[in-house]
Amino acid sequence: MNRNTAYRRVIATLALLFAVPAAAQTVMTRSGAVSGVTQTGVTAFKGIPYAAPPVGPLRWRPPRPPASWKGVRAASEPGPACMQPVLPGEDRGSNPAISEDCLYLNIWRPTVATAKAKRPVMVWIHGGGFYFGTGARATYDGASLARDGLIIVTLNYRLGRFGWFAYPELTKEGGKAGTGNFGLMDDIAALKWVRANIAAFGGDPANVTIFGESAGGVAVNALMTIRAARGLFAKAITQSGFGRVPPQPLTTAEQTGSAFARSAGVADLAALRKLPAAAVLGPEEVRYAPLEGPWPILDGKLITASVEQIFAAGNEAKVPWMVGSNDFEASLFPGRLANPDAALEDLPPPLRDTMITLYDPTHSGDKKAVVAGMITDRLLTEPARFLAASHARSGQPVYRYLFGYVPEAERGSILGAPHASELAFVFNNLGTSQGSPLKYTGADENTAAAMSRYWTNFARNGDPNGTGLASWPRDSDDRILVFDATGQHAEHALKQPQLDRLARLAAAP
Repeated sequence: MNRNTAYRRVIATLALLFAVPAAAQTVMTRSGAVSGVTQTGVTAFKGIPYAAPPVGPLRWRPPRPPASWKGVRAASEPGPACMQPVLPGEDRGSNPAISEDCLYLNIWRPTVATAKAKRPVMVWIHGGGFYFGTGARATYDGASLARDGLIIVTLNYRLGRFGWFAYPELTKEGGKAGTGNFGLMDDIAALKWVRANIAAFGGDPANVTIFGESAGGVAVNALMTIRAARGLFAKAITQSGFGRVPPQPLTTAEQTGSAFARSAGVADLAALRKLPAAAVLGPEEVRYAPLEGPWPILDGKLITASVEQIFAAGNEAKVPWMVGSNDFEASLFPGRLANPDAALEDLPPPLRDTMITLYDPTHSGDKKAVVAGMITDRLLTEPARFLAASHARSGQPVYRYLFGYVPEAERGSILGAPHASELAFVFNNLGTSQGSPLKYTGADENTAAAMSRYWTNFARNGDPNGTGLASWPRDSDDRILVFDATGQHAEHALKQPQLDRLARLAAAP
């Protein structure tokens, strides 16, 4: 044996000694074994079914357990996104397909995790107006958060008419399980799967944090109020969750469902279930308008009252909670911003004058800024403050934030931090938005590192604070942490005159 051969054998032996064992990449779930892909200290398991395909006779039914499989299932690619219009520029990850067979989840864990590790778990519920989206978007890649020692789970749930649909026959069929809110039923099924399986991936089923943004934040709020979800999570984070928008009345949703059936030329539920998925989806040229599309339904079983009512009565889940929104959420409504005069004319004259005074204290005459501030605060900032104060009365820790950080390359070109702009910061995945031309700076990266650490600290122990981070006070007396160009800093009674006026408006009969 020459020296080179001996050297190569030593190197090969060392590689085997330090390689990750096969057991670290293959995990046995209740349904069968899955093999993940390891890269830079994180192993990802993608496309794991958490429920049976909701197709054929299972369309518009509560999710059923997934079928078991033999052998090892490759978990290297996410499952298809749930049925949705194909919107220009929408990022559905490495698997751009859409399908009615879509109830899959993805897991990221530190490669060194073992079944005895009991690491904190974060389960992400994506946004998209209950109309589009997927847990596989590049922005939601959980590798960065997993490197901080956590288990990250993202999931798909039924969307649009597949996930939020009522029909008189369905109401009779639903029984105790309820009806209409099939997307929320999927979220609950995924959480039950996590409770049953996540220990095998090194996660702690007793330390699960749910977090979501926009429609995902609405879902988190709803899960806080749903009895069937109790015990499935220990903490919750709501990002831009529209806390005062009520659920649809069941009768209204049934009327909408019946109108669809007539338009499709069918007369009963059996025929509806036989429609091709493309016919249920509808024409792709239909475009979603915020707050005007699919929405949770007041079915009296799963959803028994509005989030606002349940929080006010103190009947929500008693868990530590983080809640907040962005300072330019009005970006969701470009039509109103393009015609601010019309938006202001919709208000009664006394209220119009009050809002102009509150949102233009320097009398600049910038009506667009007035309308942007009013929409942002009415739909998101004030409801977050109201729900936070309500939840704090339960004695649980509450941490509230306002995200106003604009990347340095965009400053001066937009009014503030638009809806969903915090996502890449929360996941510490700057530059992952599809088609993003931005070049991020060190200050941007520092903000992302801080924000993601606040989130993972909270998931660990219900408190976002940690070494090297600005102090984030509990929201026991209208206290909030602000993310902006100056960094992170706590504020007391932020925007109190504006929010107090909007609170009185929300409480008016």
